[in-house]
Amino acid sequence: MDNMEKTIMEKIDSMKDEIIQFLQDLIQIPSEVPPGKYKEISKYVESKMKEFKIDTNVKRKNVIGEIGNKNGLSLIFNAHLDTVPTYDGWTKDPHGGEIVGNKIFGRGAADDKACVAAEIFATKALIELGIEINGKIIITAVVNEEIGGLLGTEYLVKDEVVSGDACLLGDVCCDYPIAYQGGTMQMTFIIQGIRRNAQAYPDLPPPNRNKYSGINAIGKMVKIMNFLMELQEEFKKMETKYPIPPDLPSKIGSVNFTKINGGNSLSATPDNCVLQCLISVIPEMDLDDIKTRILNFIEDLKKEDPDLNIKAQIGLIIKPHITDTNSTFAKAVKKAFRTVFEEERDFKTFIPTTDAQLFQEKGIETILFGPLRGENNHHAQDEFVYIDDVLNVTKLYALTALNYLT
Repeated sequence: MDNMEKTIMEKIDSMKDEIIQFLQDLIQIPSEVPPGKYKEISKYVESKMKEFKIDTNVKRKNVIGEIGNKNGLSLIFNAHLDTVPTYDGWTKDPHGGEIVGNKIFGRGAADDKACVAAEIFATKALIELGIEINGKIIITAVVNEEIGGLLGTEYLVKDEVVSGDACLLGDVCCDYPIAYQGGTMQMTFIIQGIRRNAQAYPDLPPPNRNKYSGINAIGKMVKIMNFLMELQEEFKKMETKYPIPPDLPSKIGSVNFTKINGGNSLSATPDNCVLQCLISVIPEMDLDDIKTRILNFIEDLKKEDPDLNIKAQIGLIIKPHITDTNSTFAKAVKKAFRTVFEEERDFKTFIPTTDAQLFQEKGIETILFGPLRGENNHHAQDEFVYIDDVLNVTKLYALTALNYLT
């Protein structure tokens, strides 16, 4: 560790109370999606950046900060302001920002308001230490990450409101840099049947039916579910070759039935069934191939069963990505991890998806790290983040910028 690295680490440690207070403030401003009301939190983040002498702009409630010049490379810091809904079952105030020991509780504490605090205070540390960077740091505190980046990172990147050479993105597990990412596909299956008296005119094959017989939409969905369960069995046979962090359990892809609705009453043949499904894949898998197989299976079913009235809707598709771990940027990240943890930390795999794909599609080299641990309960009740992890992420943002831009 050289003198400048040590100075940055000590500076961030000295700002601990200020960082904690800011994160508590963020937690205390609800920013759940839905409903997606971001005016208050956007204004607050904008005011904090301006207080720290960061050039600031706001686009569709996304807050963009910038320091530096156009003489060198541009490094984007990215984190998101929005959170999933609070849901129920909390024993803490979900918008309280309560501190218990070394934990800060609240919706968004870990996912991803900790990273919003980290990226802003990392920049503040560099400014107050008078570190001259050769290039630009662009801070993006975005909205709508939890619904695929719509009008958030997607808008900023695709409309070229923000561009850069590299991006550090929070919102993943802690202690290791992430260079290998899985992919995901959201699918919805909708089957329409015919409602009838379930006892008088049940959905039975000939000769036990007539023109008045019902068509059971739930029953017909079973074949779709069985096919997807067979797909899951195939996934079990293929483990990723890329290392995963200690806190993540799975090296394989997964098929998750996330929501199902159907039927009208106990005594009527159900004339509707809707199944929502999330398919997550490891970096080595091809989502286009999986999509084609599912759609072909449905077409074959329709040929076999003329009574099958089904629609398959494909929502968000995020393809897997593998980052070059020998690039100048990757080496800057690794050096930062070596400084913070005083040992080498190899790149790992993260299968859950983030906004990283949106930067990568534009050719912006993207590496991820964050404060998440399995015990943090992100997306669940009593979400929290460890204060030490928030400080480490702040240091990693600042040190990577030092290594990459000076």
